[in-house]
Amino acid sequence: MEISVNGDAIEFDTDRFEVAAGTGVVLCFKNVSSVLQHNWVLVNDGTKDEVAERGLAAGAENDWVQPGDPDVIANVKLLDPGEKGEVRFTSPVAGTYQFVCTFPAHNFTMFGEFVVTP
Repeated sequence: MEISVNGDAIEFDTDRFEVAAGTGVVLCFKNVSSVLQHNWVLVNDGTKDEVAERGLAAGAENDWVQPGDPDVIANVKLLDPGEKGEVRFTSPVAGTYQFVCTFPAHNFTMFGEFVVTP
């Protein structure tokens, strides 16, 4: 699966993914922005803002993601403009999750649903 951003806007180009539970996922993220850094973080439903807040405390040296955060399922590191990154993981149990960019203040507009079906 692939995701990018809408140019220099602070938003992803996709706001929903759907996968079956237990599926091997390879998510490729391309930061096509010419000026902004972004990451991609899959989190437990309803926790995107808390994860972003904890990421703020973790700082840029941790890609704006708190190491060992229990609400983080998978993430792509912080990407500079024009960079690509990927993450491989097994989709969690059926349910609805969220994905978000945890760069400071991006979590308010850069997020979406990650739906896992049975």
